[in-house]
Amino acid sequence: MRNDAPASARSGARRRPLSRVRETPLWKTPRSPRALILSIELLCVTWLVLANFVITPDLADLRRFALLFCLTALYAEGGDRIERLRRFVGYADNRVTVEGSSQWCLAATLVLRPGLAGLFAVLVYGHALVRNRRHRSVQAYRLAYTGATAVAAALIASTVIDAFGVPRAELGTSLWSLLAVLVACVVYTAVQEALIVAVLWLIRRPVRLRALLGAVDITDRAMEWATLALGVLLAVAVIHAPYLSPVVVLVLIVLRRSALVHELQVQATRDAKTGLLNAGAWRHEAERELVRAERLDSPVTVFMLDLDHFKNLNDAHGHQAGDAALKAVADCISDALRGYDAVGRFGGEEFVALLAEIDATQAARVANRLVERIRMLSLEHGGAVTASIGVGIGRSGAHTLDDLISVADQALYVAKNSGRDRVHVLHAVLDPSPQVDDPVAEF
Repeated sequence: MRNDAPASARSGARRRPLSRVRETPLWKTPRSPRALILSIELLCVTWLVLANFVITPDLADLRRFALLFCLTALYAEGGDRIERLRRFVGYADNRVTVEGSSQWCLAATLVLRPGLAGLFAVLVYGHALVRNRRHRSVQAYRLAYTGATAVAAALIASTVIDAFGVPRAELGTSLWSLLAVLVACVVYTAVQEALIVAVLWLIRRPVRLRALLGAVDITDRAMEWATLALGVLLAVAVIHAPYLSPVVVLVLIVLRRSALVHELQVQATRDAKTGLLNAGAWRHEAERELVRAERLDSPVTVFMLDLDHFKNLNDAHGHQAGDAALKAVADCISDALRGYDAVGRFGGEEFVALLAEIDATQAARVANRLVERIRMLSLEHGGAVTASIGVGIGRSGAHTLDDLISVADQALYVAKNSGRDRVHVLHAVLDPSPQVDDPVAEF
């Protein structure tokens, strides 16, 4: 039968599979990170095939493999709702963290030879992809790449244990084997995080490493270390006391739930767009700083920072550019101030910070340096932004937080009316007379 369809339609039909590929989220990522993702995945597949072809597993390996995978599947299905809540609050997207399957892949790395350890990681993340289809909480290609990093980390770390010459059946029975375990854990974590950071940097460059890793929170790090430590205990239990391995799984479930509670607590105090403290959390933190400053009898300063003509930026470049500008300014403020200064988003395009133990001259210097840094920001969506800062200076015990905020707000009003993109400093006074400008603090 003759095909009467136009040639253009026939050629379009032939191109349809390719056009579908080009519409996938992976294809829409920039070329450099896409090339790295595909290269790492291809390398892992090749290495995995060769590793399993060279080494033939024995019966003990297969038993440990089966036990670990059954426990992993049970844990994953039982904690599926917790993981969905964790991704819903967006906590995992803010920084590079240990993913929920890491402890299982680490345990497999310690008890299995390289080929089986890599294959175990493939099955764990394959199961995660199947579960992800139920609620689509993360892009499939991202989860697949995280799985590829786990495969690479497992292959390398398991090879490290082989290099120590420690039989798997003797793991944890000597100082030499404990050293091998420690080195393997460090290698596993370093390889996985390095591969993830590399892709994030290619997507978001230019960006500093600190912005990719996120602020170091000792509670979060302790939770990660505890999770990996339980992965080591699970490996030892699988080898020497398999009947105790379900106990470790129970502890992992409790730890995972506790981690979710902490993440929800953190999320409740943070502004979604900037990552800074929200207004309520900032006030709570600032009140604590005021009490500490009163004990030390030190001066206290409040910065009120407002972006100039922010509506024009939104109108010219869109709200996405405005959100990116808010995040860039928030990062700039955090970098310019001390790590323990209370910094928050007060609302809209207004930010607030409380600084203790600095005098008027120091406060003005810090504020002017911050204004200059914001002026020099290179925004990823185009446009430029400037800021005006009102600085209110007082003393804890003599002035309340509301007093300092009011003085800083008055100073901000003066800075705005004086031409914007500048700093104005005012001192809080005890009597109800009008505020008097500091003659030496105007910059």
